[in-house]
Parts: sequence; structure tokens; C-alpha cells
Amino acid sequence: MKQSAIILSAILLAFFSTSCIFSPSIKGNGNVVQEIRNVGDFDEIKVSRGMNVYISQGEPTKITVKADENLLEVIETDTNGGVLEITTKSTIRNATEKKVYITTPNLVMLKSFAGSNIYSETTINTDELEISASAGSNISLDINTKKLVVSANAGSNISLYGEAKSFEGKVSSGSNIKATKLTTQNGKAKASSGANIWLTTENSLNAHASSGGNIFYYGKPENTEIEKSSGGNVINKN
Repeated sequence: MKQSAIILSAILLAFFSTSCIFSPSIKGNGNVVQEIRNVGDFDEIKVSRGMNVYISQGEPTKITVKADENLLEVIETDTNGGVLEITTKSTIRNATEKKVYITTPNLVMLKSFAGSNIYSETTINTDELEISASAGSNISLDINTKKLVVSANAGSNISLYGEAKSFEGKVSSGSNIKATKLTTQNGKAKASSGANIWLTTENSLNAHASSGGNIFYYGKPENTEIEKSSGGNVINKN
């Protein structure tokens, strides 16, 4: 089952790569410039098509695109219904830079698709936060929140640091969620199809591993509810 998950992830990534090959493409000219952009209000961010995004929490809201000069016209940073969408109109090849720096006071959701990357440059403080990564994307965040919901699939990776009173993680299809440096009081984890979750929880753990999925946990939770099936594993790493 784990091998099947790896094959599935490879197929999905190959599909993404192939679609990029047959879509219009542009190559960076090597002249890196910065452009400040005005956008509407937002508290959700969606990133796709291989863009790299760096987030700082603060005021006022600011969006800076740093990229090869000829790429600025194809990098889109639009808001719609409180969602900032960062993507490209054409496939970018061999860019010297293709980064977007964001300063914003509020965040409730982050999503990364299709080989994109999201990083936090400051600790993100928020009551609730939902994070998801898919199709070979990567997310690395420092967080302080009451409720954190995280999902990763199709060969994606999420690394988390900081504190969350409650943590809920779901991972599948060869993806990884690494949250051992995120301290949580109550942890809930679900892993399947050759995917892995690492977490640290202090009070409670609800863990369900199936189809070659693995859950590794640190800490000494007093209340545990563990379910394993079809080659899944839940392992105490203390």
C-alpha cells in the first residue's frame, strides 16, 4: 500500500509537470526587480504554480513581488472574497527569483498547490488556522494558535513550530507533516497511504493510521485513543 501511495504521488507530480510543459511558458531575463502591489482585504492565502511566498504578521498590509523583470506581468496577486490568490498566467521556467513577500495582520487559512512553497518569517498569532498543501507543495510555519487544522496530500510536506492548544492533522498519499516542534495539548492525527505525521502532544492523543500510514508521537498524553489497520502504525517515540 505504501508503494502504491508513492506511485500515486509520482503520477500526480508527473501530471503537474506535463501540464506545465504543454502550457505557455516564459523564461526569466535575469534582471531582478521589486514591485509593491495594492490588494484588497484578505485573511486567506492560496498559492499555486510553483510560487514562493514569505509571510510576516504585522500592519499595514503590504505585498511585494520580487522577480525577474519580465516575469512581473505573468505573476498574479489578486483578492477575491477575502482570499489572496497568488499564481501565474504562464509557466515560469529558469527564474532567478519568483517570490512574493506578504505582511498582513490577520490569517485564518493558508493553501499551497502545485509545487508552491509558503514560509513564515515571523510567528503567526491567530485564534484558529487551517493549513493545506497538495501536489508537491511545501509549507513551513511558526504558529501560536488555539486551534490548528492541517492536511497534506500527494507528496507534499508541512513543517510546524510553536504552540497550538489543539492540533488536527490529516496526511495521505506519501506526504509528511512534521510537528514535533509544535507543542499541543490535544492532538488528533490521521495517516494513510504511505504518509507520515510526527507530533508532540501533552494531554490527549487520538490517532488513526491505515494503509501503510505512520503516526509518530512525542510527549506523555494521559488520554489516548489509537486505531491501526491495513499496515498502519502508531509509534510512541519517547
